[in-house]
Amino acid sequence: MMKEFRQIWISGATPFERGADYGRQAAAEIDVCVNTYVDHFKRNYGMNWDTVRALSAKHLPLLDKRTPEQVEEMHGIAQGAGKDPLDILALNCRYELLHYPAMNECTAYALLREATRDGRVYLGQNWDQRPFLLPHCLILHIEEADGMRILGHTEAGQLIRNGINSHGLGFCANSLRSSADGRGEGIPANFLRRRLLTCTRFDEMLDMLVGAERAISNNYCLASAENKAADVEGIPGHTAVLRPENGVITHANHILSKPELDTTKGGKFRGERLAALLCVKAGDITKGYLKECLKDHFGYPESICSHVEESENDIGKLWQTNASIIYDLDALELDICYGPPCSGEYKTYKL
Repeated sequence: MMKEFRQIWISGATPFERGADYGRQAAAEIDVCVNTYVDHFKRNYGMNWDTVRALSAKHLPLLDKRTPEQVEEMHGIAQGAGKDPLDILALNCRYELLHYPAMNECTAYALLREATRDGRVYLGQNWDQRPFLLPHCLILHIEEADGMRILGHTEAGQLIRNGINSHGLGFCANSLRSSADGRGEGIPANFLRRRLLTCTRFDEMLDMLVGAERAISNNYCLASAENKAADVEGIPGHTAVLRPENGVITHANHILSKPELDTTKGGKFRGERLAALLCVKAGDITKGYLKECLKDHFGYPESICSHVEESENDIGKLWQTNASIIYDLDALELDICYGPPCSGEYKTYKL
């Protein structure tokens, strides 16, 4: 039987109402997500949940100033799911809180019209993370009060991980680690990601990313049906905008603009490997070929398609491709595979 992510449809006149609608529908998955992270922080990092919530709460003053609508949506999620808002805040700050242990997470890409056989713009990634996160992940369909529609993928209770909107804009994100990272003042990634999908133009989205306060590095791969794409390496004190070559851009978990800032160890070739596979077919890339590239095992276990090693049974070390993602920014649809794409099937979701 084909495994797939559960979909929910979210609407409401205000961010709080939309959040409450989300929370009500996903209450069971949000409960699982909270319990999963309570155990994960305790088991692997010796942090109790009260400490996690207190560290997350330090972000609230800046969030209230910079992303008030997303904070309102977070409060709605909490009410709808019957959770304390600090529980939902902690879920949305997990990237920042778990950033310090070494991690390699995701291989992202964007393809412009000149690179594809059908002349469409594509965006996506392989999202690599802990396999025990899979049961609470969701596909979100969000309708804003102004009629804008959003389609995205997320862990339950998080505002969004990646997505596209009805203006033909989209992004995917992957982790970066730099020597400039610290526990300073910055907008947590999930709040910024959700806000990006309120944009109506590519340049607006790019300006928002470049100008955002950050204390932790993060990478964003952006694309638009305007036939524009870029990759933004967001590093404290250094933000770089990388552009496609021959209509292709890729990125993994290493810093390209200032390698001397990079503190990530291992997994440094996946972006280059994906770029090489795509550039060979530039001008003739099909969705089928793209799927084959996302199944690539060269360099296993540090491959584009990542797996739990058969000999590994320590829950704190398990790692795999949890979702393989292809957004079509012209058709406004998502092809996504539940788990590693080499052993699963892609399902199509329409915006």
